[in-house]
Amino acid sequence: MKRIFYSLFLLVSLISCEKFLDESPPIGLSSDKLTDIASMNALINGTYANLRSFTAYTSMITSTIVHDVNIRRDPNWIPFTRWSETGLPPVFTTNLYGDGFAALNKINTVANANVPEMIATQTEKNSVLGDMHFLRALVYFDMNNYFTLNSSGNSVPLVLDVLGVNDRVSVAKSSEIRTQIEEDIELARLYFENSAGVSNYEIATALAARIYFFHEKYDLAYQRANEVVESSKYSLESEVTAPFVTGNGSPEVIFSILFNAAEGWPGAARVNFESYQDDKERGIASLNPSSLLAQLRNADPNDKRHSDLYTEAGGLVYANGKFPSNQTDYIYLRYSEILLTRAEANIMRNNGAINVQDIEDVNAVKNRAGATDTITGSPDSSFMLEAIYQERSKELAFEHGDRFLNIRRLQKGIYNEDGTEEIPFSEYVNQLVFPFPLFEVELHDLQR
Repeated sequence: MKRIFYSLFLLVSLISCEKFLDESPPIGLSSDKLTDIASMNALINGTYANLRSFTAYTSMITSTIVHDVNIRRDPNWIPFTRWSETGLPPVFTTNLYGDGFAALNKINTVANANVPEMIATQTEKNSVLGDMHFLRALVYFDMNNYFTLNSSGNSVPLVLDVLGVNDRVSVAKSSEIRTQIEEDIELARLYFENSAGVSNYEIATALAARIYFFHEKYDLAYQRANEVVESSKYSLESEVTAPFVTGNGSPEVIFSILFNAAEGWPGAARVNFESYQDDKERGIASLNPSSLLAQLRNADPNDKRHSDLYTEAGGLVYANGKFPSNQTDYIYLRYSEILLTRAEANIMRNNGAINVQDIEDVNAVKNRAGATDTITGSPDSSFMLEAIYQERSKELAFEHGDRFLNIRRLQKGIYNEDGTEEIPFSEYVNQLVFPFPLFEVELHDLQR
């Protein structure tokens, strides 16, 4: 079920942190030796390993952009919310960009190999191809969401081949990348149907639900989310803290990136613990008291997500509960998200009509938390959709960019850094984008 990382028995470093095209041969082998299923599995496992650093900064970057947190220290983070004014791309988005393309180069090595003709069982081949398509969908989904400029629709380069140091690329339209993402996730589901790999059919279906939801294809989002729920393979924990303490072993966790003591820096576990820890001198971020999250927290102190996942100390509020140590699994997808996605997608595909299942899905998440604002009666669509938006904000706060993605999807305003006024989406939208690394702009002449 949520099996992520196995031993990387042939893997060596592929990509330098300077330019993603400065590449040594994959796993230390020349291309003519990448002809067997063992090499393909090494590349797949290596790509899963890349996810530890690829996902490391997402929570903090997105939380900072939408002003859910205040930065108390660390000069690397302080200019981030004002990067468009300073013209200095933060190191964290530079790392994410490089790690993403390092992963894609491994994935594309598998994609361009002749896996169907390799000596292996059909199950082994399907497992490799399922993981390859799953990983490419995941990496491009995140890259496309975070690097697309709304005004032009330009995103990152769409790379489906293995690149050499002399190759040059240009940006693609977000719509082109979305098409590729959707094709990849459906192929992953197809290959995984009878042959689980490192990931499996249910994980790919859950990721598909997220993909279609944020691509605003609500009918497909509902179908995929409903399939995950109907599988009965996942359930909500009784305590809100349990998934974050248990990690990969939790029945609520659909997909996680396992902590590896040998992973070094950066790693998702270490980065997020350091960022959110409840220590004024060592932690980097505390809750912005003017943010929507703070307002929702103040409105319902009985909600265990507010009492058990936050810590108050010295006049500050720390969002440390989801990252309880520097050795925890990084949770990418939880069952509670699928319930909320199914509810909203169903309302949207039914033109605002609300049924009992939609209310039950939302209330299941609320009731687990002991929230006092459970939904009763026959709410209208505007009330219900706003309730779900607030519920996603509470439930999925600081989890892999959900707040950032929802604000952009629903064109919500945010409070400014001082909390003195709300900035409308129209004035803020072009800051909802990660900057390209300067060396990539210079090398490839990437244009927003």
